[in-house]
Amino acid sequence: MKLVSAPFLLGLAAAALSVLLIWKFLGAPVVIADAPAGKVHCVSYTPYRGSETPFDASYNADPKRIDEDLTLLSGVTDCVRTYSVDEGLDQVVPIAEKHGLQVLLGIWIGRDDAKNRLQIAKAIQLANAHKKTIKAIIVGNEVLLRGEQLPDKLVDYLHEVKAGTGLPVTYADVTDFWVKAPPELAQAVDFITIHILPYWENDPTPADEGVNYLRRVLEEVGPMFPGKEIFIGETGFPSAGRERADAIPSVVSQALYLRDLAAYAQSIGLDYNLIEAFDQPWKRALEGTAGGHWGFFTTDRKPKFPWTGPVSNHPEWRMEGYASFALAFLILFVVARGGGNPDPLSGLAAGIGAGVAGSALLLQAEHSWLAWRNALEAIVELVVLAQSIGIVIFVLPEVIRGRRCLGPMPVAQTLAWLRKPDRAAVAMPLYLGLVRLLSVFSALVISFGLAFDARYRDFPLAAFGLASISLALLALNRGDHKRQPEDRREEALLAALFIAAGCVIAFNEGLRNIDAIVWVLFDFLFALPWFGILRAAIRSAFFKPAATAEA
Repeated sequence: MKLVSAPFLLGLAAAALSVLLIWKFLGAPVVIADAPAGKVHCVSYTPYRGSETPFDASYNADPKRIDEDLTLLSGVTDCVRTYSVDEGLDQVVPIAEKHGLQVLLGIWIGRDDAKNRLQIAKAIQLANAHKKTIKAIIVGNEVLLRGEQLPDKLVDYLHEVKAGTGLPVTYADVTDFWVKAPPELAQAVDFITIHILPYWENDPTPADEGVNYLRRVLEEVGPMFPGKEIFIGETGFPSAGRERADAIPSVVSQALYLRDLAAYAQSIGLDYNLIEAFDQPWKRALEGTAGGHWGFFTTDRKPKFPWTGPVSNHPEWRMEGYASFALAFLILFVVARGGGNPDPLSGLAAGIGAGVAGSALLLQAEHSWLAWRNALEAIVELVVLAQSIGIVIFVLPEVIRGRRCLGPMPVAQTLAWLRKPDRAAVAMPLYLGLVRLLSVFSALVISFGLAFDARYRDFPLAAFGLASISLALLALNRGDHKRQPEDRREEALLAALFIAAGCVIAFNEGLRNIDAIVWVLFDFLFALPWFGILRAAIRSAFFKPAATAEA
């Protein structure tokens, strides 16, 4: 395909239109109800940025950064919740006092009683020095959920803090552990602090139903603790992460839930604390992508959405579209160099494919930036990105060639070449075989992770959609589905593994999770070129041919 030919120009126009439609759809503003005027009641605050983590014993919070953060937060709330008083977090209280903020002071309770005592002693000292600033003291956060203390020990801690400060005390945990706790725990607190997170519940709830779910929980739990006020110590919705059932993390979902919550809380006089002020990247190591994206401010302290007016998941969609079109042009150029002299219809198909591929590559890069948690995972993301580039450079041009396309080298031969490279075998079938092997191996590893350890794993659709579709189209172009199956045990095994993993994922995730359904489709597409081989392998393993009668 020449760069000034009609097929190429038609493809370029098709790529531009494809990119425009994709990003206009992804970036479309969504109209949702405005939040009522005023500030949110309270927000969880921790100062960690970038690679900083509370698991670093040498960390000590910078008071200047705390001051910058609380200056910003004083414009949206009158209260912040903390979780610990070590690592310099005790400085939050006097700095909050300077900004006119109240503090829900958190004491971190864990397994080590000696460390707990240090936390309690520091908190009592801090509370007695700043009684007007500290609204209440939260003695322990989800300790029962983590199984790190028994309720009677928490009761002792609560009595000690209450006696030492005279301030209201409470304990914070998810609803189930409050319900199962002995009555002495409820008697030891001044109010009940529960966490209601629709996204993380055993039966996940989408953002548009989140407040209804919260209301039902309050109606069920309230009568269990007569005479005790119920305070929502944590609630919110992540702006990124894996889909759980039909609970889809996104900026729009987060804005929808938080706006609805603010309106509902105002209507009934409900007190609540949002989790959280700023995204905390360190939480990705514990809770996957979603864990690092609960803040309604980004890590660089920019608001994710306005509290009134339409909200977009991709407010910068025009710039993302330009970047995608630049990628699409490069892809179309690569396809043109290897695609011979196609007709206008093939040029149109190449342009659409390039537009979709360019958009997918950008979405993959954006997801990788959100999801990686450490150096090893950054390397893995780069490998997956390299696989996608390999699909673009080697597979897409062959797909456009139609029936004249070359096929990948069989898996066994590709593995043999990797064990003992031979320069004489270096040709397009080898390149295709290597790219396919990398794609298949990566997809299988992810599929089995999603099948058997899925809670904190994402569905990387943008990264593997291009590979699964391109490899399936390549096989169909070559007519592999009609050919006599060859004796390729490796291909048969891989097809069986993809089908098995897809079935397990579909069973575990159910029909409500659209991302899971699409991933299962990708698994089947990866297996598609080898269905015939798998069928022949099963037939030969379990069904012996009938004996021929002798004359």
